[in-house]
Amino acid sequence: MTAAGKRRVAIASKPLLSRATSCESDAMDAFTGLGLPEAIATGLSSLGFAAPTPVQTQAIPALVAGRDILMESETGTGKTFAYLAPAMAICAEAKGKSPPLVLVAAPTQELAVQIGRESERLAKACGITLRSVVILGGTPLSRQAGLLHGGPSLLVGTLGRLADHVALGTIKTATLRLLVLDEGDRLLAPETEEAVIKLLSKVPRTCTRAIVSATLPKRARDKAAPFLRDPLEVAVAADRAVIAGDIEHWAFYCDGRKRLDFLRRLEAAIKPERCLVFLSAAARVESVAERLEAMGLPVACMQARLNKEDRRVALERFAEGRIRYLVTSDLGARGLDIQGLSHVVSLDLPEEGTVYIHRAGRTGRAGAKGISIVLADDVELQRASRLAVREGFVFRCKLLEGGEVLEPPTVEFFARVERAELEKAAHRERRNKADADAAAGAPRGKFSPYTSTYNSRTNASQPRTQSGRDSSAPEGGQYEARRGEAQPRENPLRDTDPQGRPEKRPARHFHQKREDGRR
Repeated sequence: MTAAGKRRVAIASKPLLSRATSCESDAMDAFTGLGLPEAIATGLSSLGFAAPTPVQTQAIPALVAGRDILMESETGTGKTFAYLAPAMAICAEAKGKSPPLVLVAAPTQELAVQIGRESERLAKACGITLRSVVILGGTPLSRQAGLLHGGPSLLVGTLGRLADHVALGTIKTATLRLLVLDEGDRLLAPETEEAVIKLLSKVPRTCTRAIVSATLPKRARDKAAPFLRDPLEVAVAADRAVIAGDIEHWAFYCDGRKRLDFLRRLEAAIKPERCLVFLSAAARVESVAERLEAMGLPVACMQARLNKEDRRVALERFAEGRIRYLVTSDLGARGLDIQGLSHVVSLDLPEEGTVYIHRAGRTGRAGAKGISIVLADDVELQRASRLAVREGFVFRCKLLEGGEVLEPPTVEFFARVERAELEKAAHRERRNKADADAAAGAPRGKFSPYTSTYNSRTNASQPRTQSGRDSSAPEGGQYEARRGEAQPRENPLRDTDPQGRPEKRPARHFHQKREDGRR
């Protein structure tokens, strides 16, 4: 390259550098304007935050000022850093004060690990020396007590294990300045609300409390209300920009028994880069993963019943792209942030619309595009329609034919659904008729599975012995189920004397002939 060319490159690069520096400066000014120290604002801008998100703009000043908040914002809007940034400010400014200072409770181990990892990343970007510990179930309490003895400033953990340490006194709550309940709607569910209430009651009144989730129903708010002081409601959920814009919602009609085979055909049609498969019933997660694996899909599963190491390995393989399908339950994937997640498949539509919002929100994060797919029958499609209207997005009706995903007109789609439902109803009617015919044609005198009595024709119950025979009938008799009672009948092949007693015959050998000439 000539000297003139080098000069042109150098001159051209200077404005680019200047613009980049200007953008970083603007981001720092925006975050410092929220009340954050300059070091933390620098760290946030270095992590790629060009400006605070709407939820961060509202939540950060309130938390820095020590005000309780109820933070409700859809997934992918920056909720985690909205409370981690003030947490970093508390830890950085509270030098010499007794730890712990910040406590973050999460419903799952995977989410707790993710929060701990993000806090370390932010501390490194800010140049802050932070000692944090992640406390999970499945590890001996004595070993964790040793980690806590050093006095970490920030504690992250699952609710149950944090409650254990608080009860044992290995975690001191008197020094806490910030308590965060991430995925607060799940933590305040009936099965865990007692532990949450105990934890809220043990922290000092001067401690700031933040309850965070994509959805905060009225029940969760009511349970937390007695422990909050004039909380600020940070609600960005009504915008639905991500759910309605960055995420496409597809709806396929599919009978419940055929959904795994449908997923196999869908894999052949679209080959998703990375797909999270949701089930409402956690007990079915392993069996569904095994069946999909038998069909040839690269799949693993993650649920609470698996041990911690198996869940970690499954999530790591999925995040690294070594497998493309991960089967999980709604609780198992709460709050997970998996990069490059292109598709979410719901094998059933949850009863609560907020659960579907959490599922769909696993994809389309940080400005990326994603697709959320629902496999539904007629009843579920009706619920999906009501959910879409309520939440402000659209389900696009799809068909899978000939190895391709098609989008027919809505009228044609629902006409097909109606025909399929009529065929299902006709099939059920034929099956019920066959069952009724089988019941009517049950052998006489034998127990029919379609009735609760021995005599199925007259519905008259007879006293039975343990073997099922009529205890009032003479031994050796055969039974005829007529007119409500079992009657012995004569065996025509048996010789009897005039009194009806069996005739005694002289013993004879097989080779001897009877009088009629037969052997």
